[in-house]
Amino acid sequence: MNTIDQAIREKRRLCFVYHGVARLVEPQCHGIGHRGTELMRAHQLRGGMQAEPLFDVSKITSLRLLDEHFEKPGPNYTRGDSAMREIFAQL
Repeated sequence: MNTIDQAIREKRRLCFVYHGVARLVEPQCHGIGHRGTELMRAHQLRGGMQAEPLFDVSKITSLRLLDEHFEKPGPNYTRGDSAMREIFAQL
């Protein structure tokens, strides 16, 4: 199983490096965007200013699945993320 999909299904936090910055997130949705890019929508806890950004998965490095769990989606989360044409996993 894909690490991102596992994190979503098990409601576990992820940490990774994106554009040289360490991030701590609660993944919300993983899929393919309208331009064919693999994307992850996440509730960002540390590492950036945007609360629920879209991450280009190809630019993520040092991805780690943590043993930290979360209870619910971020405050702005909506199922069926309109930024994605195909969804692999979502809360």
